[in-house]
Amino acid sequence: MGAKVGGKKGGAMADINVTPLVDVVLVLLIIFMVITPMLSSGVDLPLPPAKTAMEEKDMGTNLVIGVKGDGTVYVDKKLVELEGLIAEISLQRKDDAGKDRPLVIKGDRNATYKQFRAVVDEIHENIPYTDTLLLATEKPKDEE
Repeated sequence: MGAKVGGKKGGAMADINVTPLVDVVLVLLIIFMVITPMLSSGVDLPLPPAKTAMEEKDMGTNLVIGVKGDGTVYVDKKLVELEGLIAEISLQRKDDAGKDRPLVIKGDRNATYKQFRAVVDEIHENIPYTDTLLLATEKPKDEE
């Protein structure tokens, strides 16, 4: 690894050394590849389609409650019983600034209305001042 100081005339060369630039770009690429999957919250569920769905980006600020088709309930990625749902929400609801995080409910495409409604009722009865309660859906494939 050497440096050229000039040609026969002895002046400085104006060539750009690309190697440090490539190193920095590769490190940034690796960092983004590692961080990006962590930005989505909650368990992965096949969401039901909705024609009137509005897109809202989740940058990890929402508290996600997932209801699977077999009746299991998750708070973010932690499996909880329906009886312990409110306690777990209370533990995880405050963000770093001390504000309440918005709640997003993800209902599995295979979950019944009864399973989904039990979770919503539990939240409604025990957290009366929920500012934001969002329902996660996906846009139909023909509209994308």
